[in-house]
Amino acid sequence: MTCIDHGLSASPSGISTDERIRVFQRKLYIRAKQDKSFKAYSLYGKLCEGSTLEEAFNRVRQNYSKGVGVDNESFEDIEKKGVSTFLSNIQEALLSRTYKSKAVRQVLIPKEKKGSFRKLGIPTIADRVVQMGVKMLIEPLWEADFCDTSYGFRPKRGAKEAIKQVKQNIYDRHQFVYDADLSNYFDSIPHSKLFTLLKERLVDKNILNLIQQWLTAPVQLPDGKLEASTSGSPQGGVISPLLSNIYLHAFDRIVNNPRGKFAKAEIRIVRYADDFLLMGKWYFSREIRAYINRIMENMGLRLNKEKTKLLHSSKSSLHFLGFEFRTIKSKFDWNTKNYTNVRPSMKSRSKLYTKLRDLLANRRHWTIEWIVWKLNQLLIGWLNYFSISKVTHIWETIKIIKLHLDYKLFKWMKSKGRKAHRKLRQRPYENLVKFYGLLDIEKYARLKTLAKAQ
Repeated sequence: MTCIDHGLSASPSGISTDERIRVFQRKLYIRAKQDKSFKAYSLYGKLCEGSTLEEAFNRVRQNYSKGVGVDNESFEDIEKKGVSTFLSNIQEALLSRTYKSKAVRQVLIPKEKKGSFRKLGIPTIADRVVQMGVKMLIEPLWEADFCDTSYGFRPKRGAKEAIKQVKQNIYDRHQFVYDADLSNYFDSIPHSKLFTLLKERLVDKNILNLIQQWLTAPVQLPDGKLEASTSGSPQGGVISPLLSNIYLHAFDRIVNNPRGKFAKAEIRIVRYADDFLLMGKWYFSREIRAYINRIMENMGLRLNKEKTKLLHSSKSSLHFLGFEFRTIKSKFDWNTKNYTNVRPSMKSRSKLYTKLRDLLANRRHWTIEWIVWKLNQLLIGWLNYFSISKVTHIWETIKIIKLHLDYKLFKWMKSKGRKAHRKLRQRPYENLVKFYGLLDIEKYARLKTLAKAQ
């Protein structure tokens, strides 16, 4: 195997590929953190190493969509032929500089608004593996630069921390909120401006060439036709979230500039990918709003005027990342203080009820054990997201979910026939928790919030 020097010392032998990558990432992060002018110029050799490609394949296999690309090759097909053969072919193509990305298969995901769709781009598994390899190698460079106000698609950061920061901003009297919505952000990123930002930290021409290939790869439409890609990064590509963060980091820097207009107006930002809130102590002046529009225009982005709005958190509810922030008065007469109540939004609850309904509808042939297993998957995922210690108030919501589940389970059992499960029908939710291992959602939520508090 040909090895090309990547400028950093190799990791010690005898450790897993995951640990080896993490050691490399840590060294690169420290170097970039210490030297703001540092630019990586020889990462391609590290990408070509077998251990890098092996770890990239493992991460794609475990954490990303199992959908197939334009070549219709699935993970099962690759495993039948041999993973080592698959990775060796990729490695050979990279070393010989003959690697060429394939077209991206477009899948249309229906939105709530009738007639509108979200475009999801699915690269081939081979392209996803190489994208993951590049992502692992370049991500530390920008993690050293990214602002603390950015939370989406970043290591050890997520919606939980974003929600906590929004609540803290409200308590700090940053109650005037500019709730922004970008129109088709992932499809709108200008390639030339993105590459200008990429070159601030990356000058490895081979890596930049790979990114250029992925961004300009044609899109295979649902009808089979190919469409040229002149802007944007396919939503569904492994590297797309990182590229989207790199591009909007330019906006983060403007807002967080201590000498800029936003700082003088005491405005803070909380951003999760392309969703962001600007929160100030004072009403957003016409000048500030025009300034925001001007920045977006210069970046080649467009605000959705229908969804972008101004509000005051104590006068109307704020919705962000599936949560609702509302100001409530104390229940005690002696306490005149208002509190910020954070709970799952009505939209989030409605989505859960729809999934429960779809799961139990026309499932008479399913056994109780199978229904319980499917319900537990759905409920655990929902509670893991919405249970945030000392921040969210989900207990009222949990009571409603239990009543909803009880009714839906009663209808499901009744549909199986008069005699079937007659004893369980009286208190179906309680009985399935007791005898069949259905998740006790109240107990699970309490354990989850206690674990997050520690």
